[in-house]
Amino acid sequence: MNKCSNDTIVEKNFSSIHTLNPKRNNDTLSVQEARLFPYYAGYSSSFALNVLKSLSLDKDALVLDPWNGSGTTTNAANSLGYKAVGFDLNPAMVVVAKANAVSYADAPSLPHLARLLVDRAQVHKMFDSAADPLRVWLTPQSATHIRALELEINRALVSFDRYASLKEASVLNEISALAAFFYLALFRTTRRLLRDFVPTNPTWTKIPRSTLNRKRPSASLIAETFISEVQSLSVKIFSQKQVKTKKVIPIALQMGNAEDIKLADSSADAVISSPPYCTRIDYAVATAIELAVLGLSTSEFDSLRRSLTGTSTVTKEPKALNPSWGPTCLTFLDAVYDHSSVASSTYYFKNHLQYFASLSRSLSEVGRVLARNGTCVLVVQDSYYKDVYNNVPQIVCEMASNSGLELVHRGDFHSKRSMAGINPKARMYVANRTSTESVLYFRHG
Repeated sequence: MNKCSNDTIVEKNFSSIHTLNPKRNNDTLSVQEARLFPYYAGYSSSFALNVLKSLSLDKDALVLDPWNGSGTTTNAANSLGYKAVGFDLNPAMVVVAKANAVSYADAPSLPHLARLLVDRAQVHKMFDSAADPLRVWLTPQSATHIRALELEINRALVSFDRYASLKEASVLNEISALAAFFYLALFRTTRRLLRDFVPTNPTWTKIPRSTLNRKRPSASLIAETFISEVQSLSVKIFSQKQVKTKKVIPIALQMGNAEDIKLADSSADAVISSPPYCTRIDYAVATAIELAVLGLSTSEFDSLRRSLTGTSTVTKEPKALNPSWGPTCLTFLDAVYDHSSVASSTYYFKNHLQYFASLSRSLSEVGRVLARNGTCVLVVQDSYYKDVYNNVPQIVCEMASNSGLELVHRGDFHSKRSMAGINPKARMYVANRTSTESVLYFRHG
């Protein structure tokens, strides 16, 4: 029997679930326009809210998202009055998620504070470093102006007596929503000034062909753009209708790895998330500009790339096949290894191998931290390697069962649009092909 068929329903209380299409563009136009950062991954706010309401959680429930991204799950949980915790390995996305927690009551004062930050940044001694990662896209002088503004945000809102790098988890985990907001504004400012290096493919960032092609915005243009971005963001925040609760509900947003979740056993009542898809999307490169604003060096950036689930890189440490991954996964990996196309048995096999190794460890951690009878809802998507079908939903089901997670409901949504089709070399394989995004409900036995 196929334990992952889309008509599987085990518990009566799941029989009435109406699963919404998780696609982000299914949010209303007003919700889409209110997003603070153009993050392409994840699912819609309406989907997260619908899932949470369908679970009928106790009022003191804890909701976890181990791949938190821009914070859709944790925001939805918080708006409904639940405690929430979200982890992400990418520090730029932790900043984005924290920035979403800024209160709309603070919105009118944000542009004024932005002007103060700009004025103070201009009177400080210019920060100049040949190693500044912003110099990849900007001339030294322009990079210096942006770095001066970043230093002032850090001094004013993160740590007054010393520079506290947001590359450090101990610093990032403790920064306020207000500090994260102004870092987000600087992200948007820098991305806007470098828009010629941001292609239509949202998963990539271009590099100048030579230093002569770097951008050279003036200090005044950088300041004007920053203030403009803060004004735009403050309007978005002020227009949001936030749900008020009688008490302050804690929301913890931290840098962390889904393969090693820093929570106690059986401490989460629900997990709602979407693990990175098996489409070789480089989530670090997609935020290369934001990570440069945070000051990640070349080696630090490379280390982050290699640590993310779904990375397009291959680690030096070989991964071993694990029979517990299930027959569907092992059959797929065999087909990749035996495929006739170039590098199938080397790079592509190793790349898929490390993806499933990471996914398996993460699902094991989800099983560990999820309370008995708790619910885990995952959004996953199938894919292909060349002409070999990669049935990721089935693989997730087989892996999850080894962690005590029993499938109780599944909803499938089909689309002809897929990130895999962005790669011109892949179009010969994906033409007229439909991808399936699956919403999998698991109960912890």
